[in-house]
Amino acid sequence: MVENIIVTVSGDAERIAEELRAAGMSVQQVLVAAGIVTGSIDAERRASLAAIPGVLAVETEQTLRIPPFEPGSR
Repeated sequence: MVENIIVTVSGDAERIAEELRAAGMSVQQVLVAAGIVTGSIDAERRASLAAIPGVLAVETEQTLRIPPFEPGSR
């Protein structure tokens, strides 16, 4: 099963993103200023990402849904 993940990194985010790719992650975005790399990976391979130098955390991407505003619903 493929999971969408967010990886928090410290250091050279572009270099770490290349190592994440080599470990099997499909990288979607590298947010250098925030120290975040987003993408997806097979669930079985996810744990291996934490061993990459510079990786601080590997988390499942969460989706937030806000219901539409309905006037008078206060």
